[in-house]
Amino acid sequence: MATVLPAVVIALGLFVVIDYGYMLYLHFKMPPGPLPLPIVGNTHLLPPSKPWIYFEELAKQYQSPMITFWTGRRPTIWICDAWVASELLDKRAAIYASRPRMVVFSELGAGQSNLVNMYYGDRWRLHRKLTHMGVGLQQVRTYRGFQNDESKVVALDLLDQPKEYVKHFERYATSVVSIIGFGRRVARFTDPLITEVIAVMQRAAELNVPGKTFPMLMESFPVLARFPNWMAPWKQGLGKGQGRGRPFFYALAEEAAQNPTTDQCYAKKLFEEGPKHNLSRMEISSLSGNLFGAGSDTSSSTLVTFVLACCAFPDALPKAWAELDQVVGPHRSPTFQDEPDLLYVKAFVKEVLRWRSVAIIGGQPHAPIKDDHYKGWLIPRGTWVQGNVWAIHHHEREFPEPDRFNPDRYLKGSPHHRPFPGEKGYMTFGWGRRVCSGQGLAEQGTFITIARLLWGFRIEKALDEQGNEIPVDIFDFTNGLNMRPNPFECRITPRSPEIRAAIEREGRQALQDLSRYNGETKYRMSTYYATEKL
Repeated sequence: MATVLPAVVIALGLFVVIDYGYMLYLHFKMPPGPLPLPIVGNTHLLPPSKPWIYFEELAKQYQSPMITFWTGRRPTIWICDAWVASELLDKRAAIYASRPRMVVFSELGAGQSNLVNMYYGDRWRLHRKLTHMGVGLQQVRTYRGFQNDESKVVALDLLDQPKEYVKHFERYATSVVSIIGFGRRVARFTDPLITEVIAVMQRAAELNVPGKTFPMLMESFPVLARFPNWMAPWKQGLGKGQGRGRPFFYALAEEAAQNPTTDQCYAKKLFEEGPKHNLSRMEISSLSGNLFGAGSDTSSSTLVTFVLACCAFPDALPKAWAELDQVVGPHRSPTFQDEPDLLYVKAFVKEVLRWRSVAIIGGQPHAPIKDDHYKGWLIPRGTWVQGNVWAIHHHEREFPEPDRFNPDRYLKGSPHHRPFPGEKGYMTFGWGRRVCSGQGLAEQGTFITIARLLWGFRIEKALDEQGNEIPVDIFDFTNGLNMRPNPFECRITPRSPEIRAAIEREGRQALQDLSRYNGETKYRMSTYYATEKL
């Protein structure tokens, strides 16, 4: 024993020296960043929250469009410039279409059964094709009818319970994707499917934010994930129910597919395609569950951000009202057919997507499938490459006074307009072959809902007991990958009696038209794994 211990110490010391030498080699080859320490890298420098702001500051400090930051022994390249993100992740999409190793979100979760985590290859292409069957650009146009009706119901609900605006938005977003996925709508914001699913999606989003506490510390030190659960409290709650029996979203999809009264929906398509491609239960669960991840939390968060922008920047509203009054009038709400004539409203929607993007670090990290070089810097194969959407959308070169909400940025000919790569003018939905599959659905739903709410309501700061406006904080957001404003009060009132009457009439008709999708599910996420026989 006395002779073994020194040998172990020497071997460990030699490993640390060689390993650190390799870290230093990469440090001087890759984009600039803080000097990493042995083993821990730069993990100790991570702020307790919102690291995307810290990475933006580092990019400015090093005067570089991209920086390298080490979490443990793993380097991550953070792209903080729109043009570089476009050059690498869009124009070199074939190289950057894969994923790196992800311990917390992938290996301790759905792993390679989920499109979001999958390494680039044939199985990924199959899952992408199957996803497009549900939310591809051509497919989502057929959803405009019920998406528009659910938006009318939101306006009706806001007349009755304006203080519950967040819950109305969550019900709307969840209902749309539930109709697509399972052929049934979510009629009440008290439906536990909303709160439970959104809570899970927000928790999943938190598992993608770099941190120096558990569980994200396992990403810096993957060996910690190898400990058995009984002696690893830091793994508590991760991967629960994964890969065993019937995962929750599989059960929902199976229920819908076997229901003879349900219209054709995505779940039925998955069960039709499943045998052809040997889809596992976990794959079907992931494909159907991703609809909620892509559609419920993110879409509702965007609408809450819209309300915050209206409260904080009331000067942006009169031009929208004037345009809507001219194009639409007070006796009906906007339709998709009005979109070409609502140039300022379209600019307003784009500014909502830019000003406080929900997927603030661009979703899951990309990883090159081979070594790449950019401006003399090495980007090794398999490296985490993350787009810092916050930094990209707050770059003074493209967006002067970036924290100011200003729809004029998106009006060509305006002195506030600046060049930006790509025709959309924002990078909210990611890049290249990993761009968000639900982008088309989210964009058309966000447009019609924001247009309708601008047309229908005055959205203002709340008043205190003395009648004074209560300030709102445009920086008070959650810390997850999909960020949203923390709770705040506001006033939402109809703009005129004529508009109120139109909202009531259209809302009642929408409820009648949506009644074909009424139905219930017997499953609840909070009790499912406790009662399901695995």
